[in-house]
Amino acid sequence: MPASIKKDVSLEKGDETLIRLLSRFQMESTTENLLLHLPNVMEEKREIVIDLVKKIEMGTETEIELAVIDLRLLTKHDVESRQFIAEANGIQLLIPLLDSPKGIIQENAITTLLNLSISDGNRALIMETSGAWDAIFKLLGAGVTDEAKENAAATIFSLLIVEEYRERVGQKPGTLSELLQILKDVHTHRGKKDVIKVIYHLALHEPNKARLVMVGAIPVLFSFILQRRLVEDALSVLALLGSCPEGVTAMTRLGELTTIVEVLRGGSTRAKENATSVLLALCETGRDSAVEKVSRHNHAIVATLCSLLITGSDRGKRKAKSLMRFLVANDSSSSSIDSSSSFLDNEY
Repeated sequence: MPASIKKDVSLEKGDETLIRLLSRFQMESTTENLLLHLPNVMEEKREIVIDLVKKIEMGTETEIELAVIDLRLLTKHDVESRQFIAEANGIQLLIPLLDSPKGIIQENAITTLLNLSISDGNRALIMETSGAWDAIFKLLGAGVTDEAKENAAATIFSLLIVEEYRERVGQKPGTLSELLQILKDVHTHRGKKDVIKVIYHLALHEPNKARLVMVGAIPVLFSFILQRRLVEDALSVLALLGSCPEGVTAMTRLGELTTIVEVLRGGSTRAKENATSVLLALCETGRDSAVEKVSRHNHAIVATLCSLLITGSDRGKRKAKSLMRFLVANDSSSSSIDSSSSFLDNEY
């Protein structure tokens, strides 16, 4: 593009990509005319997309690589292009590329699918495409590059926005166990964080909480806390799992409660708040039995809860206040609780 045009006209990156592609396909419109008519180039966009999709289907490896790079760029910024790719069966043709031995093809294919998944209709198309979920899930643990794995995780987050898909994935045989194995095997900090986020999204669906507990999610998550790795993320999942009876049973054993209490006393502010959320979930779900077990640690946690009531985030204050009420109700004769209960009469 001429420097004068770059200087005088502000373009979205998607439009710049479109102009470059139109030029590459030897369309006769001048750049200046194209700039004036960008809102009216729908048909040109459609033809470009169809040409790129055909290259993915029948092109050489080099043509496929270039085509999928262009699709990634188009879908990043251009809503219409996302629609045209889906209409041209582009989603079905992108899925096999996730198994490519070339990292650049994997990365651009999964990122294109991520961009496409922004649309509700495309989410449905991806989930209904044969082999799509398995290919994306496989990439999460076995991508050639870290970027491919990370964007596979992001694509899964996008798909799991839909409640129905959380159920479908959760009940798919072996998926949750495999997810935990991926969490153990992945080597990078970002990779582990992404997998924990996937588990979190799945745990938002009520039936998946018990399923995750049954396949051993809680010991795996506690291992991260004990290693002081991704403590805040692990606790956020445990807070969800603590709201099902199976999670209460697994986490109210002495060792697990002690670990949570240690984080509450000595972790970061966010970790303390998340630990408070875990204990509150256990008390709300397990009621008297769980409250009694948590109350055994009053001497260790009351001071921290009082501190959170003053200095915590709004969410942290709410959680601390609710947990304190459980502890006060369970043991109002305790001096440690009684001396702190006045905090509960104030608004924070």
